[in-house]
Amino acid sequence: MLAPITFWKRLCALHDAVAAGDECWNHVDSIAVPVDPSDELTFTKSSALFIHLFGAELHGSMMMLCKGTLHVLATEENCKLLEPLDTKPSTGPRLVLHRICNDNDTVTHDIVAGLLKDHGGRRVGRLERMHFHGMLAASLDKAIRSAGVESVDITSVLGLSMSVKDDHALTGFRRAAIITHKVLKHGFVRLVEDVFDQARSIPHEKLATHVDECCEDPSKVNIKLPQGHYESCYFPIVQSGGDYDIRPSASTNDAMLSDDVIIVSLGVRYNFHCATMARTFFVDPVPKIENTYAILMELQRSCLAVMLAGRRVGSIAEHGNAFIRQKYPHLLKFLPKSFGFGLGLDFRESSMILNSKNQRLFAPNMVFNLAIGFHDLELADEHKQNAQGSIRKLSKYSMLVADTVVIRSPEEPPEVITKHSMEWKDVSYFINEKGDHANFTPQGAVEGKSALVNSRLRERANVGNAERTNSARNEKQAELMRQKIAVRRNECRSSGSQQGLSSSHKNVAEVNAYHSAKEYPGDVPPSEIFVDMQGQTFFAPINGAQVPFHISMVKNVVQPDPDRTATYLRLNFFTPGQTLSKDAAPATTKLIEEHGQSSMFIKEMLYRSRESQRLTAAYRMIQELRKRFRQHAAKAAEEADLIPQEKLVKMRDQRIPRMADLTMRPFISGKKTMGTLEAHTNGLRFTSKKHEIVDVMFANIKHSLFQPCENEVMVLVHFNLRNPLLIGKKKTHDVQFFTEVVDASVALDGARRSMYDPDELDEEQRERQLRKKLNEMFKEFCKKLERIAKIHHFHLEFDIPYRDLGFHGVPNREMVLIQPTVRCLVNLTETPFLIVQLDDVSLFIWVLLA
Repeated sequence: MLAPITFWKRLCALHDAVAAGDECWNHVDSIAVPVDPSDELTFTKSSALFIHLFGAELHGSMMMLCKGTLHVLATEENCKLLEPLDTKPSTGPRLVLHRICNDNDTVTHDIVAGLLKDHGGRRVGRLERMHFHGMLAASLDKAIRSAGVESVDITSVLGLSMSVKDDHALTGFRRAAIITHKVLKHGFVRLVEDVFDQARSIPHEKLATHVDECCEDPSKVNIKLPQGHYESCYFPIVQSGGDYDIRPSASTNDAMLSDDVIIVSLGVRYNFHCATMARTFFVDPVPKIENTYAILMELQRSCLAVMLAGRRVGSIAEHGNAFIRQKYPHLLKFLPKSFGFGLGLDFRESSMILNSKNQRLFAPNMVFNLAIGFHDLELADEHKQNAQGSIRKLSKYSMLVADTVVIRSPEEPPEVITKHSMEWKDVSYFINEKGDHANFTPQGAVEGKSALVNSRLRERANVGNAERTNSARNEKQAELMRQKIAVRRNECRSSGSQQGLSSSHKNVAEVNAYHSAKEYPGDVPPSEIFVDMQGQTFFAPINGAQVPFHISMVKNVVQPDPDRTATYLRLNFFTPGQTLSKDAAPATTKLIEEHGQSSMFIKEMLYRSRESQRLTAAYRMIQELRKRFRQHAAKAAEEADLIPQEKLVKMRDQRIPRMADLTMRPFISGKKTMGTLEAHTNGLRFTSKKHEIVDVMFANIKHSLFQPCENEVMVLVHFNLRNPLLIGKKKTHDVQFFTEVVDASVALDGARRSMYDPDELDEEQRERQLRKKLNEMFKEFCKKLERIAKIHHFHLEFDIPYRDLGFHGVPNREMVLIQPTVRCLVNLTETPFLIVQLDDVSLFIWVLLA
């Protein structure tokens, strides 16, 4: 049921419109509208009126709006629902409830006849275009015939009176639009992309059924709303393959989805308020189709610009036809006659059709479905010369774009509340391009390996000439030493000059908790220690006045042992002349250095109180404030050198390379983070099973490494970053994605197994096959990444560690296998990872231990 305020507001507006006796209402004296007792799913104009006024259909009821009174005839159950609304305001009509019994036709007829005789007047407005079958409708017909009053049809004007929406209704429309957009984005688009990505087939009917289920249960697309508040306005319409119908009455057929031109229309009803939208998606389109779609977008923007309050509803179709006739006359015959319709509680308002015959005017807060399209456009053979995929089979195609819009003021264009993008890059896909399966070999890794092997062979050939080799090595090392010393001297000079400039010109950032005493909290007690957690200060009474102290100046807080009569609290502050601890904030250190010689500092304060609870509470709050301040400072220092990443641009024009069921290190949360890794235009996106997202940009990758599972328990790809990322709560320069081939630890049972055991031999064979399969999958994924990065002008080459050149060492705490690559010295299996760039190595010492 509606809130009483909304009910009375809508009732007064309807009553005033009817009582005014305007010509649009055909000068009726009253209106009488019944609702059939049937519980069928058919939605009628009478149902819309009852929902508009009461918030429920109230089957088996009837309302009669007379001058000064609204009479409602309903069953005992429905009358109880309406009783909370019977709170009449000071002005406006009265609400009178009449309880009826469905089993007594005579009494019901007497009540209807009496109301019609006493309050109906000479002209009664009814919905004559509808056919009612209930007892109340029959009693109303009989009473009108016996009373001799005139019955007037008000079907159109009643819909017009409900076309201007209040704030409550607009909220319902906007929420319905949000759900519609999310169902299209996460229910339809995602499923279609998966179908094409996996080269599957799916019928239109099955696809539309999935979308309809998402409309009925939005939790499937992560929309959390109370159950029973939403439903599908109509069964979704999915069309492709050359058979199109862009009329609202179109239906979905059972043909298979084709990868050419796909039109989808869907709508969601939220709290009886409808929102609808339609989009056209293109797979491997030819330039002819792209140009036509650009014209459609231009037409849509032009029509939106003239949907202003005060204009005729029919002017939209006239403007659209004139626009096409003037600029693109060859497309005029493909335009539909109607450009949409009004939306309300009734999905399609027949009196608000956007065609050239409609003489009604737009008003603020009206809601419309603006549908712009071209039907059965011709696609000649010369336009399909270089076409790929199913688009080559099309001879005709259509396109449709529809949105739910809200009319605003005469100076403002309407608000589009269905927000799904219509840009060409967001609705076009290229999945059958030539050369899509071309092989790309990571040349950098191969060339690097051959260069390294040749270098080793050259060293073997030069063993016989040891003296010449040692002399050349000594000269080279001496030259490198001179270069390093020169570089270091330049660095020292530049750092010294920069430090001098910074010390002379950089201002001390003083702590300023309050700019004036007016900003002090209003509830500071006069003689107690008060802690302001938001301002990071505490107030301490000194000679009867409250003095604020910032928490960064507090060295420690001590609560000595109490004596028999009182409790004590000691506050120690940072002051000049003492060694500052590591807990001191940088601002505190600079402040003491700046003002230590010219200002007075308080070193210690001791407070005594006979009430131990107050000092104990102040002690705990100051300690908590110090803890929060240190945590905030540590977090700020941790994030100080973080550089914001560019936004990831999702790939739309081809299939997205992805690998599922990968484990990421470092973990985002918990003991293990598993998810899917995808490659996009300018970077990678990892989405965990908990829907946590980590983006790695191509421009931020310094080294990319691929390590196959050769005598290892995992196969992995590793990225060493130029700038750190914040994953979880820690910064990291390394991100790794791997899959375990076998478990790192295996529980051995007590039974002894023979080396000739058939089961064990099969298990080893399966493990070898799994290793080979995973190595091929990861290698192919790396090739795709290199190809995508190259297409979008990024440099990305994967290095492969050379296991046969590896050696064991202890870079951190445990013995690990360290392997060289073309550019680095790495250990990627154990954490913490070891990545040493060879260009940064200035001195290498070889020690032979006996």
